[in-house]
Amino acid sequence: MLPKKSVSSLYALFLGVSLVLSGCYTKQNGEDATETETATAPQENKPEQPNNQPEAEASPATANVNVYLEVSNGMKGFMPPSVAGKEATQFQSKMNRLISEVQDGRYVDQKAFFLAKEDAQGRPVLDSVSYNTMKSYIVSGIKDDVRGTPLPDMLRAALQQSIEHDAVSVIISDFIHGPSDQGQFLSLDSDIRSALREAEHRGLVVAVLGDVSAFHGTYHPAVKKPEVRRTLKGEQIPFYTWVIGKQEEVQVVINKVFRDLPAQQAFFGFEYKSIPYSALLKTGNFKPVGIVYCSSRTADPCTSVNLQPQPKEPVEFTVGLDLSSLPASMQQPKYLKQHLQVVGNGCRASMVSVTAADEGIKATPDLARYTHFVRVQVPQLTANTGSVYIQMPHVYPAWVKNWTTENDNNPVAEPGRTYQLTKIMDGVQALYRDQSDNIFSVSMQFNKAD
Repeated sequence: MLPKKSVSSLYALFLGVSLVLSGCYTKQNGEDATETETATAPQENKPEQPNNQPEAEASPATANVNVYLEVSNGMKGFMPPSVAGKEATQFQSKMNRLISEVQDGRYVDQKAFFLAKEDAQGRPVLDSVSYNTMKSYIVSGIKDDVRGTPLPDMLRAALQQSIEHDAVSVIISDFIHGPSDQGQFLSLDSDIRSALREAEHRGLVVAVLGDVSAFHGTYHPAVKKPEVRRTLKGEQIPFYTWVIGKQEEVQVVINKVFRDLPAQQAFFGFEYKSIPYSALLKTGNFKPVGIVYCSSRTADPCTSVNLQPQPKEPVEFTVGLDLSSLPASMQQPKYLKQHLQVVGNGCRASMVSVTAADEGIKATPDLARYTHFVRVQVPQLTANTGSVYIQMPHVYPAWVKNWTTENDNNPVAEPGRTYQLTKIMDGVQALYRDQSDNIFSVSMQFNKAD
């Protein structure tokens, strides 16, 4: 039995140790956490990123945006004066939502609003206005008598100003070209290219969104015969929104600022040097068929495989892709099924299917990093080594040809058409004629299995 003095000493020692431990690990609320607690807290080990996986962004990407709204006489029919009991046109509804998102949304840093028109000398004018002023034009109509600016001139002026502001250009217009010199119709494609040449020189991209809206008022066609102008009472007339800027910033605007994209979309200059991908060869959601395994047991991602198709058993395996950086329309399975290509070098290869990640896959740690899954079939090798390429070629949008006309004088008889739209788009496409054939391409290396 210990003497009383020893018991007292042990009790004091135990109490002191308890107080020290309590001071080290008791977390305080808010800013009252002790330095000792912070210093001794265990450090979280962060997993290493695979070599073709991008680091996660700490905060959502943003962009500076300049919005240009054409306010010519030809645009008045999209923005009729508001009357009690009368519904807004689709143009008014969509543009009101768009500029509201630019003004108040979390994905736009600096913003500026401009009314695009022509002065008495026929020169383009970009009037800087407040958000409320632009909103008033959209919901209450254009009251001024204003001639439309020739299309190439408006594009050139808006682009130059946005370059000076380091901002994405969002240009809204019916894009009906009405030059004073009728001969300019013959050179419209080259004039468009000249107007946007700074976009080519600075590596900027162009997105074009086509939409239609009821039109109430005087319609001014490009072709002036037999009628110089016509009165329309709700017929559907096309309008366009062009988005021009750095690719990553244009994508922020397209994917985050626009909340209801139309089906008609065209993208020029978009290209992706690095798309995260991997062969998925474990059993489970994407069980492979035939003799196929990763060339390295420890590789993550797996970008090289050993395979050996048999005469009666082709090899099939799935490649996971992260396409989250692409414009939303290019991520649609329907679009991918139409345009994605699988090409073999040293083998025959084809695409069996392409699917998007569902909720179950998104909840699976090994698969959550990929948004899409391409099933590849290799029935035959023609060499001991080679590659299987999964690529997305640049595609001229089919809707452009369906929306173009050589005579827009009577939109009632031929609705939803824009004069020489194909020439306008040809001018944009010419900016990127030296670009690679593909929007993206990934390469899965293979070796013939022993």
